Amino acid sequence: MKNKLSSERKSEHCLCEALYELKSFQDLLKDSQTKFYGHLLAKIIGTDTIPFFLITKTGDPLSLIDTDESFETNYFRIESIDREKCCTTISLLRPLDIEGNLSNSLCDVVRLEKTSTCKVVDLSCVCAIQPLDTELLTRKIIIEPKW
Repeated sequence: MKNKLSSERKSEHCLCEALYELKSFQDLLKDSQTKFYGHLLAKIIGTDTIPFFLITKTGDPLSLIDTDESFETNYFRIESIDREKCCTTISLLRPLDIEGNLSNSLCDVVRLEKTSTCKVVDLSCVCAIQPLDTELLTRKIIIEPKW
């Protein structure tokens, strides 16, 4: 039993460190500025966010609800990390399909929009992190007519 408890704490610590690293990369995008080119890195990438989803210990994506705007999402942006308590504050990203409708199906989501809704997540219920392509935040959807 002691080994199982120890391995769970080690796993939580690894997740906490992985999210801390993700936050560091995201901060680099947002805060790096050069004398002559300003925020060139964020301009090249096109965003200051690295989207991701979290996998729970049951193997399902973590899903959170924005009660103000009435949508559910599996997609997040890291806002802060508490390495001592091994919890994180994340903001919810609104998942949209090609027609601009809400969709949580990984196959249907073509764009993510930032929201101001934040939630605190205890990482003891999480077993994996999956970063996503930043293009999901910058993609412009153009639908051309058939004729």
